Amino acid sequence: MLRVLVLANMGKAPVVEALETFVPWLRERAEVVDVQATLRNHGDGGGGASVPEADLALVLGGDGTLLSQARRLIDHQVPMLGINFGKVGFLAEWNLQTVREHWESIACGSCRLTQRLMMDVSVYGQDVSVYAEPDSPPLSTYLAMNDAVVTAGPPFRMVELEVAIEPALAQQPAVSLAGDGLIVSTPSGSTAYNLANGGPIVSPGVEAFMISAMAPYTLAFRPIVFSAEAEVWVTLTRTNPGTALVIDGQASPALEQGQRIRICRHPHKLKLIQNPTLTYWSMLAHKMRWAVQPRGK
Repeated sequence: MLRVLVLANMGKAPVVEALETFVPWLRERAEVVDVQATLRNHGDGGGGASVPEADLALVLGGDGTLLSQARRLIDHQVPMLGINFGKVGFLAEWNLQTVREHWESIACGSCRLTQRLMMDVSVYGQDVSVYAEPDSPPLSTYLAMNDAVVTAGPPFRMVELEVAIEPALAQQPAVSLAGDGLIVSTPSGSTAYNLANGGPIVSPGVEAFMISAMAPYTLAFRPIVFSAEAEVWVTLTRTNPGTALVIDGQASPALEQGQRIRICRHPHKLKLIQNPTLTYWSMLAHKMRWAVQPRGK
């Protein structure tokens, strides 16, 4: 029998209400190994709870809940299915009705499975060279599904950054950037902060990362798409007291002048089960209003 882990955002009243009927319905069709409350602001997204062996994780919440649980479950390689109780539901494609309607397809594995790139983000001190493999451990490490953002923070003066792509291979100086910060995103995150900042939409199946600058003090710095096999190094040459590294819009550790940030692909991909009634392109049109014609009078 299919082993299912239920991860529920108990901060949403509709989720708590739905569990009363959904979990008994699910137990008649699968082995529910655990029902865990999610805590978005906790480091592991699950309040320290262990991850039991499961064949599938059902995440009840919104895109933010799914992001936090993706970081928690990625190395367990458990396929995830997001049930939307939030606003947009771009990652959490399902609702309770569609889960019930397509449960047989879900259980037998016939629903389409997409694999999403994730990023490892490491913060180093200024003594580490960007031109060679670091010989000392990072000060801190993070995992991102959508994006890693360096933001100026209060008192909101411009920060100055040096950005290098594959510096160990290129052996060339980094480019300098002055502005409000920088966004490095995955294809999954291309429709999030990257898009709002004028960056490109990139299909989840593309093995690539994106960089876009936030209010750069130049007309020459344009968004760029590059291979996910490449490493990115960001050196903070001038910061504010409130300058921070924001991971998936949730974790916001402080940054200091001189620190270096290394961003590269995570060795595992996240497995997401797709709603068979939707495609990536239909969601772009319906939920993001992509290519929608202007309204007439």
